[in-house]
Amino acid sequence: MNPDSHQLERTLQGAVIHTNWENAYRTPENARYYDMAIQYIADSLESSDTLSLLDAGCGICDYSLRLAKRNFKITAVDFSESVLKRAADNIKAQGFQDKISLQRENLLALSFADETYDCILCWGVLMHIPEVRQAMAELVRVLKPGGTLVISESNMDSIESRLLSGIKRFLGIQKAQVVETDSGKEHWVSGSFGKLVSRQANVNWMIEQFAAMGLLVEKQVAGQFTELYNRFSSKSIIGKAIHRFNRFWFKNIRLAGPAFGNILFFRKQHSCSSVSFLSQETVRK
Repeated sequence: MNPDSHQLERTLQGAVIHTNWENAYRTPENARYYDMAIQYIADSLESSDTLSLLDAGCGICDYSLRLAKRNFKITAVDFSESVLKRAADNIKAQGFQDKISLQRENLLALSFADETYDCILCWGVLMHIPEVRQAMAELVRVLKPGGTLVISESNMDSIESRLLSGIKRFLGIQKAQVVETDSGKEHWVSGSFGKLVSRQANVNWMIEQFAAMGLLVEKQVAGQFTELYNRFSSKSIIGKAIHRFNRFWFKNIRLAGPAFGNILFFRKQHSCSSVSFLSQETVRK
């Protein structure tokens, strides 16, 4: 394991980083986008009483609850015990104990048997894992042949990423340690919450890696065009305008290339034995 991963795991187990994320992203304006995005995902899947769905890295179960309201049954897992307690409170408060089951899992070594799930949602999680190939391989392993994996990741080739990267280099104001890897640009930061990595993904690399593991991309659409709203008050005119533009782009254009957020749908092609072999080969590279 990457030595930094131990520090990262301590950060993710704590409550501070999850509170920071909730304050930044669980706003009323963002909720309107998440409702649209989860509805789009739900419409792309076939809901039934027998469908098995895994929310990998569920956090406070925001996405799981949205899916439960759309008649999905979900196994929601996360590494952090503190965030799972908050997730349990949210599930109970909204009365979805019969739709969502919680358990603690590490995406680098899932306890589930091969080919357990029909669908997997992994929203904004892989970007925080240094050993991203291993996490990807685990998701592939537990997905059934013919099953669907949906991921949401940041796009290093987006207009926002390229523009801000150029400005920060020019002004010399880069606060994070930026490490360029095959999988994307990793931004390492430290603070009162601990140490954290956020990767802006090389989306083409991810598509190629999943293809080598037996998953072919079926659909790639824009998520939010930009996350610059985080630099403004959600109640400000600029902040509201950015959110409106994000919703417009997602609803009417969906072109992924220029957008900061990308949502990708993959379909598993192979049986578990061939996927396991390909996954191990990929992890070793």
